[in-house]
Amino acid sequence: MKWQFEILDIPENSSYPVKAMQVYDNGIKKGPFYLTIKDLTNALNSEPELLLDPEKAMKTETIVTPTLPVGTIRYSSNEAKTRERITIEIPKKQWDIRYRDNEDFFNIGFPRMIVQYVIATDSKDIKKIVETRLVAVLDDKRPIQEDTPLFMFPYPNVGKSNGIVCWGQNQRLEINNPTDLERSFQWFIASPFNEDHGVRTTLGIDNFRKLIEHIQDKPFQDDWLIPLNNQAFQDLF
Repeated sequence: MKWQFEILDIPENSSYPVKAMQVYDNGIKKGPFYLTIKDLTNALNSEPELLLDPEKAMKTETIVTPTLPVGTIRYSSNEAKTRERITIEIPKKQWDIRYRDNEDFFNIGFPRMIVQYVIATDSKDIKKIVETRLVAVLDDKRPIQEDTPLFMFPYPNVGKSNGIVCWGQNQRLEINNPTDLERSFQWFIASPFNEDHGVRTTLGIDNFRKLIEHIQDKPFQDDWLIPLNNQAFQDLF
C-alpha cells in the first residue's frame, strides 16, 4: 500500500488543502482524505515505525545448490530438497567393458552422452538414486541447449524408448552426496553388459556380442546413432 498526496490550487476547504489517497497493491484506492499543511509536514518529518535498510533492500534471497558433480549441466529439486534431479554431460570416450560372465575386457567407443539422476532422500536422511536416464547426443562441440536432439543409447542395459538404465539387483543405489554421482557412471560401465534391451545402431547388428567384434578399438561414429523419438533435451524434464 502507498499514499498519494495532492495539494490543490483552489481547495474546497482552504483549511485542508492537501488531498490524500491510499492506493493498495491491487490498484484499489481508498479516500480521499483531507489534511492541513501541518498534518502533511508532521507526517513527512516523523520517523516511520518500520525502517528499510537500503543495503538489505538491494539484496535478494540466494538459493545455493549443493556441491555438484563435474559436468553437471542442470540441477533442480523440490522445495524440501527430498527429491533432486541432476543432469550431467559425459564426453565421448573409449571405455573398457565386460560382456556377461566373460573375464576379458573389450575396448569400445561410447558417444557423447547425457545422464540424468533422480535422487530421493528418505525420512532417515538417506539419499538413493531412484531413477537413471542415459541418452546420446551428437559430438558437435556445441553446448547442450533446450532443443539439442536426443539419440538412443546404442548399447544394452538401457531402455530404448525412455533411456532408463537397468541396474539389475542394485535398483536403488545409496549415495552420501551428489558428488558421488561422478563415480556412478563408472559403476554402470563396470557392470557386465548383456543383451537386455538390445542394441540400436544404424549398423544393423542386433546382437551386442557381434557388435563388439565389429566396433572394438574403434572410436564411436555419430552416424551410428538413431534418434530418440524426435525428443530434445527439454523433454528430459
